Amino acid sequence: MEIFSFVIVLVLVALFLIYKSSKINTVSNKKVNVDDFQEQIEQAINLPTESEKAWQNEPATDALMRELDERGIYLQQKLTKGQAMNVLGLFSPPDGRQVDILKHFNIPYSYKMNQTMAHYLIRELFDDPNKVREWNNRPPTTTVRQGLLFMQGKLISGLTHVEAQARLDKLGMENSERYQEWKQIDRLFLATNNPEIRAKYKVRKITWKRFFESYEALKEAGVLPKAMCGENIIEHSLRQDDSIVAHTKIQDAIQPATP
Repeated sequence: MEIFSFVIVLVLVALFLIYKSSKINTVSNKKVNVDDFQEQIEQAINLPTESEKAWQNEPATDALMRELDERGIYLQQKLTKGQAMNVLGLFSPPDGRQVDILKHFNIPYSYKMNQTMAHYLIRELFDDPNKVREWNNRPPTTTVRQGLLFMQGKLISGLTHVEAQARLDKLGMENSERYQEWKQIDRLFLATNNPEIRAKYKVRKITWKRFFESYEALKEAGVLPKAMCGENIIEHSLRQDDSIVAHTKIQDAIQPATP
């Protein structure tokens, strides 16, 4: 097990380097130079799957293959769903759930990781049953609470995180279109509060309340959620209230850490 963990760590370091160098965050800059990342893509394809999740070994769907094509990733071999998602995950930041887990266990600078790296780090963490129990018994995260508010317009007190997440998943199955919008909001909120983006605009952290105000205003102006980026939210927020500009000391504190 120790050797396996060591190998995984080495692979994850390589996957971190690809995301840090690619910095692909917008639809307009989706295509990648496959030749530059061939080694990392091969590593992502060969990462071990989770034996209890049989779907990972099913053939990749047309939608997954189209997304690979849109990024300029043309592979000769047939991929499974798990392999395709690992490759795509190289070029996307961690989602809200992954960031919550990494923050909870004090793994620093999670915003610089990619989804694939975060996924395998979390797998390593949850090999420890004590960490699984700690995670499952905590109160709902802010992200899950906001998801429930978006999906059902109210919160139910006394739920553990697992219970709240299960309710959110159930609501997602009952209203898949609204749930997809929530997933887009989740990613957009993280992108808005990326320390590098905030440092660029020299602003404090954007709260959920302020985020939703800008999000809804942009939607009403005709901007599609899928076309929005963190810069759009911050720029709109600044136009409404420039008090979100950080003081000098705060600006220094939010500067991205140098490697």
